[in-house]
Parts: sequence; C-alpha cells; structure tokens
Amino acid sequence: MLQLELYNAIWLFVIVFMLHDFEEIIAVENWAKRTESKIRDENKWIKNKIWHFWNVNSYSFAKRDVFIFLTMSIITFVKVQYLESTWSTLLFLSFLLFVLLHNILHVLQTLFLKTYTPGLYTAIILVTPYTIFCYDELIDHS
Repeated sequence: MLQLELYNAIWLFVIVFMLHDFEEIIAVENWAKRTESKIRDENKWIKNKIWHFWNVNSYSFAKRDVFIFLTMSIITFVKVQYLESTWSTLLFLSFLLFVLLHNILHVLQTLFLKTYTPGLYTAIILVTPYTIFCYDELIDHS
C-alpha cells in the first residue's frame, strides 16, 4: 500500500477540501431555486435560516470560500514549515476539528430539510474520511 509522507498528506488536504468547496459552488444556485418553495411553504424558523444561508449566487459563495481557502492554506503552510512542532500540530488539529464540525453541519442541515444540501456528498465521501486520516497521521507522528 502506498504510504503518504506526512507533509504530502497535509498539503493534499487543501485539494480535498477544495473539491468539497467546488461541489458547494456548483450546486448552490440551483439548490436554492429548487428548494425555496418547499422551505417557504413549511414556514419553520430553522429551515428558513438554513435556506437563507445557502440562498446566494455562485459568485457570492465563491467569495466566501476564498477566505476559507486562504485561512486553510496559511494553516497548512505553517504546519508543513514547522512539521515537528507541537504548536503547529495543535493549530492544524484545531482546523481539522473545525472541518469535522462543518461536515456534521452538512449532515444536520440535510436531516432538518429532508433534502440534499450543497456539499453533502463530498463532505461524507471525501472530506470526512480524509480529515480523520490526517488526524490519525498527526497523532501517530506526534
């Protein structure tokens, strides 16, 4: 089995997470149009809040994601530069925890709305397993 070196695994995380962001960007506009009537008809507070979060065009959503990408890239760069450092490990592990919480939110939003939400598939199939893999590698390496 091919074994990734730790710094390669950390850098690859940026690509894995961006694939997730691409799913969100591609799906967000069509999803908002398709689900608006279902959400509005039910008139439930939490469902409306979730829908309002996702009710943006792809351009606006991509602008949000630039901030996430830059933050993630800086944290990743710092971790790779200080690979053996405990503080950089804690920083990166904190970021991984944030990503796992983000993925849990995707699942919860889907359960509340009883419909797909943008980013769900890559959150479950790609990002969560890779986040857990990176977490395990960092813990083993520490």
